[in-house]
Amino acid sequence: MSRSNPTDNAPHPCTRWIEWDGSNGGFKYYDKEKKENVAMGDELTFILLDQLATVKGWHDASGSGIFSNDVRDIRQDVLVVKAFKGGTIAEGHYSQIKDKIKASGGHFNANLYVAIKSGDGLALASVQFKGAALNSWVEFSKKNRGELYKKAIRCKGFEEGKKGNITFRNPVFGLAPVSPETDAKALDCDRALQAYLTTYFARPRVEQAEQPPPDTYDNAGVPKAPPYTGKSFEEAMDEVEQIPF
Repeated sequence: MSRSNPTDNAPHPCTRWIEWDGSNGGFKYYDKEKKENVAMGDELTFILLDQLATVKGWHDASGSGIFSNDVRDIRQDVLVVKAFKGGTIAEGHYSQIKDKIKASGGHFNANLYVAIKSGDGLALASVQFKGAALNSWVEFSKKNRGELYKKAIRCKGFEEGKKGNITFRNPVFGLAPVSPETDAKALDCDRALQAYLTTYFARPRVEQAEQPPPDTYDNAGVPKAPPYTGKSFEEAMDEVEQIPF
């Protein structure tokens, strides 16, 4: 931080971190003040602003949550994966460290930065998908690439699947129109996001992974950008042989 660059290390502009709960078939977020997960139901409409990737999970050895820095391209960008109380677990490209991540209790997440309805306006939020729900999101993204950043994404209900003895519920995605007025508000949210990401990606990777985003974990670690010319999230995911379940 400096007098001429007061935005360096600025607070994260997200107002809420939302996850899909595949066991119960709905969205949830962690309320840090109440120290509890809050169920949101299985319906959510959001406007996609940007897509990054991260790692989350639970580290049994230290009894704390797993987190990492955000990256744009999982093939080329380096992930620094840490446990809240256990220090660094792995560092490298995802393909090189994925086995160690899984063995430690971590899992790959698509981190969608979105605009959601808040009062009479929009607020910046993160929506994360992992495992089977991530597979559903990737397939939906591939089929609707031309519309993802033009329309809103509407999740309404879920469909059940099964892997071995595990039954999981995946969100059902659809598209919805966006009015010019709402689109203008979403662009304002994206400008705030990109201003933050510009300073975020300018930091060394170690600093990026110094701590998890606010409201993702409680104090005990319990879960609850410069112009980019490389491959997009969707293009990078095309080249991943198998999305981690």
